[in-house]
Amino acid sequence: SSGINAEYGGLLAFAALYLLSYDVHWHWYKKERKRVNMFIYTVKLVRIIHAVMASLVAVPIMLITTEFLKDRFLILDMFVAFSGGYLTFDMLGRYNEHLQVYEAPGLWFSWNILRRYFKKCWLIIAHHLFLICFIYPAVLFARDDEGDFLVACILFTELCVPFIELQWIMECTLEPNNIRYLMVSIIAIATTLVCRILIVPFMYEALADHMNLGILDFFLTVGPWWHVAAVAYIIPNAMWLAQNVFKTVVYLKSAREGWEALREERRRKRREEKEQQKKGQ
Repeated sequence: SSGINAEYGGLLAFAALYLLSYDVHWHWYKKERKRVNMFIYTVKLVRIIHAVMASLVAVPIMLITTEFLKDRFLILDMFVAFSGGYLTFDMLGRYNEHLQVYEAPGLWFSWNILRRYFKKCWLIIAHHLFLICFIYPAVLFARDDEGDFLVACILFTELCVPFIELQWIMECTLEPNNIRYLMVSIIAIATTLVCRILIVPFMYEALADHMNLGILDFFLTVGPWWHVAAVAYIIPNAMWLAQNVFKTVVYLKSAREGWEALREERRRKRREEKEQQKKGQ
C-alpha cells in the first residue's frame, strides 16, 4: 500500500509541478507564447526535472555500490514508487501533446483521435506500458530486497532525457543553422547511446564479474526472461536513436548549406566595404 500511496503522491506532485511551470511560463515569458506551444513546453520541462531527479538518485548508488546484489538503498525504493505517478502523468502528457500538435483546437477525445494517437505514438506507448506493467512491479515487488544496483542502472537511462527534450524545445524556438542546437543534438545522441543502449551490456558485464563468470557463461546461466526484457528495452531505444541520428544528419547538411551562404554573405559585405573605402580615398 505504501508503494501505491507513493505512486498517487508522484502523480499529484508532477501534475502540480506541471501547473506551476505552466503558470510561471505564462506570466514571465509572454513574448515566447507564440514561439512554442506552452502545454507541450511545460510537459517537457516536467520530464527534464524528473530525469534530473532520477539521475541524482542513480549515479551515486552506481558509484558507491560494492555488493551488486546485496547493497540496499532506501531512497531507491521510495523514488521508484514515486516515479510510478510520473509514468502515469507522462502518458497523459503525451496524449495532450498529440492533441495540441496534430488535432483540431478544442477537441479532447474521440475514438478517431485515440486511434490516430496510437498509430502515431505506438512505440512510446508500448515502451511505457512495458515499464508500467513489467519493470515497475518487478522492481517494487519481485526483487526480494536484492538488485538495487540494477535498479539504479535503469534510472540512469533517464540521464539522456534532458538533452532530448531540450533538443525539441530548441527546434521550436531557435532559428535554423544554429550551432547550439547541433551541439545539443550530438550530446543527446551520445547520451542515448551510452544510457539507453550500452547500459544493458554494462549490466550484464557487471553481474558476470560479480558471479565470477565469463559473459558467455553468464548469458547461458541466467533465465530467458533477462534476455527478453533486455531485447524489449533495447529495440525501441535503438529505433529512437536511429531516428535522432538521421534527423541530426539531415539538419547538419542543411545547416552546412546555410553556414556557407552566411559566409558568402559576409565575404560580399567585406568586399563592398573595401570598395567603399577605396572610393572614399
